[in-house]
Amino acid sequence: MAPIWSLREFLARKREALSAFRSRLRDQPPSPVTLRAAVTVAAGTGLRPVRVRDHTVISDSGPALGGYDLGPNAPELLLAAMASCIAHSALAIAADRELAIDDLQVEVSGQIDYRGALSVSADAPVAPTGLHYTLKYRGEVTDAEMTALQADLERLCPVLLAVLQPQPLSGQVQRLEA
Repeated sequence: MAPIWSLREFLARKREALSAFRSRLRDQPPSPVTLRAAVTVAAGTGLRPVRVRDHTVISDSGPALGGYDLGPNAPELLLAAMASCIAHSALAIAADRELAIDDLQVEVSGQIDYRGALSVSADAPVAPTGLHYTLKYRGEVTDAEMTALQADLERLCPVLLAVLQPQPLSGQVQRLEA
């Protein structure tokens, strides 16, 4: 199915939406939006349906970890969130600058050493390492415009910054009533 709009047409619509949203934000007292994701592990399968607003994404592990490989695992979802956020931030910046971009793709890669997460080796890292993103584009934009877009992207992308500048995370364990 052919897209309804070209990416350039979408960027023009996005620019209007961003302008209107920024205007509303300026007229309101500061009020951060609460974000939530929740999982109830499926008994018997260990599937982890992640609920975010009215959306569900199935998270699972491969057979080596006792899963069924019915969805991405959590570290893969982290990379997916980063790729999506980089793409969205790039679109917002491109829309603001009226850049003539016809195609935009983002790939995020990294490595995980399961020896760390599974306590096989104290020397192995637990968190994903070697994180790298590639933003590919096609359009009538200069190298200088894309270099400036990347600089702002690395200053404004929330998920990228959450990884680069970790925020405190508190946690608790709570008993469920039968």
